[in-house]
Amino acid sequence: MVYARLLSAIRLTPLHSGVAFLHSTMERQRHSLVLDLAEVFKPLFAERLLLRLAGRGQLKPSHFDVEVNQAMLSEAGRKLVVQTVRDELAVTIQHRALGRNVAYDELLYLEALQLTRTCLEGTPYKPFKIWW
Repeated sequence: MVYARLLSAIRLTPLHSGVAFLHSTMERQRHSLVLDLAEVFKPLFAERLLLRLAGRGQLKPSHFDVEVNQAMLSEAGRKLVVQTVRDELAVTIQHRALGRNVAYDELLYLEALQLTRTCLEGTPYKPFKIWW
């Protein structure tokens, strides 16, 4: 879901999602720039969210399909994770530079805009860091 949200944010900018700085791929349909920007946000969203679900006991063995011999979420598990991600992306924080409340979802777009400014204006790129 983080990748899909980042792809949507990149598409709102003049950036091309297939041209990346860290990741490269020979596949034509691969969005390498999304993988680059996701490196910044994976600890904030994906890892922290899954650890919180497991720590609170919300993610139970019944949320997984055990018959496939892989770590696959069941339908109930997918619904739980999707709703939790949606709730998390709606959380707002006070942005230091903007001086206003910004949803986590908007942080993805702001990061894409910052990368756009770097490419077009030559301003130094400073990746997003959690400050709270």
